[in-house]
Amino acid sequence: MPQRPSNRELKVLGNLGADGVLGPDDFKDVGEKVFGLMLGKGWIQPAEMAGKYRITEKGIDIHDEQAWFGRSKR
Repeated sequence: MPQRPSNRELKVLGNLGADGVLGPDDFKDVGEKVFGLMLGKGWIQPAEMAGKYRITEKGIDIHDEQAWFGRSKR
């Protein structure tokens, strides 16, 4: 079972969605370190533009699992 994402990771995964392309500069409280950890976990992948990322299928699964079974269900 994958690790539970932090609030910042969940924020990024939610904003990336299925076709979003964002980077650390698009969030005021999420930095390179969070994106680096998510890249290492396989939740995001580099996009065509430098410093931008796309969500992977694994990232979509993690987000959907947390939205359904995790924090949002309360």
